[in-house]
Amino acid sequence: MAVVTPGRYSGTNFAAIDGKGRIAVPSQFRNNVPLNADGQRVLWVGFHEKLPCLVAYGQDQYDRLSDEIERDRDTALTRNLDFDEDEAFKKRFSYTEAYTLDDSGRFLPNFTARDRVGETGATAFVGSGRRFEIWWLPSLAECVEADPVLKRLAAVWEETKGKARK
Repeated sequence: MAVVTPGRYSGTNFAAIDGKGRIAVPSQFRNNVPLNADGQRVLWVGFHEKLPCLVAYGQDQYDRLSDEIERDRDTALTRNLDFDEDEAFKKRFSYTEAYTLDDSGRFLPNFTARDRVGETGATAFVGSGRRFEIWWLPSLAECVEADPVLKRLAAVWEETKGKARK
């Protein structure tokens, strides 16, 4: 039985993008996305700051990041420094969308997110604490900065299409 810790993501997993272009979030990540007041799992998905992948997190992390911007604004005001709150939100969230996961944990990425994950193939999920990365395997294979173990695991997964070794 998996340990459910809302807002905390660890481990690595892989999943195919289905025929409709939907990404199925593996249960080890999906179960840790906090439920909202309506009992739904809302996943915020945006571009990674440095790597050619997506990052995903729950509403708790979205709220924390928003609060950080507001604290930065307050700090700047007390120090008589300029602070463009709109620019800070734009920098952090301009390529971020909220997706309600269906009962199977799937979401259909919009046009912007498909720039990072494509419309077919497979994805790798990598937990990194308060959020997780979503990699499209072709981008992962070409990324010089990507973890070499992850790249090797992705290549094996792609070769076997996720089936057990014989």
